[in-house]
Amino acid sequence: MTLSCSQGQTEIPREVLTHDEMVNLMIDVHLLEAKVKKLYLKQDTAQTIYNHFLDSIYSQNNTSQEQYEKSLEFYLDEVGLYKDIYDEVVDSLLARQSKKDFH
Repeated sequence: MTLSCSQGQTEIPREVLTHDEMVNLMIDVHLLEAKVKKLYLKQDTAQTIYNHFLDSIYSQNNTSQEQYEKSLEFYLDEVGLYKDIYDEVVDSLLARQSKKDFH
């Protein structure tokens, strides 16, 4: 698979999650982090809860921790692609927050 990027074409390895898959997964991870943080638990308890639900997120997104980490490494090396993904994640989270604030 090849994606267009401002520097030309970047070959996306087969084992790397697509742009949309990364966006959806990162949104879920950020929401989980925020929910666990709001629980005000001891660090070890919070980490246990976070890990439990993180496994569930991986399962729901048909991926694994290893694939997510490999994909994250790939996109972090491809700064332009990572920026596009993260901008979309932030926009989505801000839209959710705005919608929540109006209700």
